[in-house]
Amino acid sequence: MTDLDDLVQLFGPPPPRDPSPDDWAEVEGYVGSALPGDFKAFLDAYGTGSVCGELVVFHPRGSSPLLDRMRRIHESFGQSWRRDSDEYPFRFHPGRFEPPRRRPPRSRAAWRT
Repeated sequence: MTDLDDLVQLFGPPPPRDPSPDDWAEVEGYVGSALPGDFKAFLDAYGTGSVCGELVVFHPRGSSPLLDRMRRIHESFGQSWRRDSDEYPFRFHPGRFEPPRRRPPRSRAAWRT
């Protein structure tokens, strides 16, 4: 059984989708490395959405495309870092962080890799 199979048991079967490996090429180019396969498999299966009302995830072809969000967050974080670097110990740039996830309301999280 795969990790995705475990998630299907928790969340139910995903809606019909037509994912393409090409969906991730531009995002991975921006990040500078391949994203985890299980992350991509989950988003390819379920798409953009909220997990248990706590964690919002974005697909490259979702209603709020992942790469657009990454670019906006990168710019916003970069401005914050330049303004007050003591408050932001890790400078954000492609290749150091996985894609952003948002925890409602208006809070953000990213995993340092």
